Amino acid sequence: MTQQRDYSGREDEGPCSETASKTYTSTFARGSDKTVSIRVVETVAEAIETDLEDLRPLYDTIDSAALNMLFESPHRFGRGCVKFRYEGCTVTVSADEWIAVSPRTNDGE
Repeated sequence: MTQQRDYSGREDEGPCSETASKTYTSTFARGSDKTVSIRVVETVAEAIETDLEDLRPLYDTIDSAALNMLFESPHRFGRGCVKFRYEGCTVTVSADEWIAVSPRTNDGE
């Protein structure tokens, strides 16, 4: 399930905490049937209110196999995050097992 959250007052520090004020978040579980890349695509589709089939393949933007491999084990990537742009959104995948998607708004945010 994806949630829209307001992070405008967030005071976390570090490169993984920089999110836009309207951010959609979801989680993933290491070792789950749904890979991180599938959860990214699902979260982006919900954030921009479009069907999964209407999105470009994620592998056109980032090596989705490498993304999955990076997050499949806590021993490979235990801290930090990966940030990239996909379908006009900023996507952050955290080692803490969450995904944040910040769609671009009309005011450029």
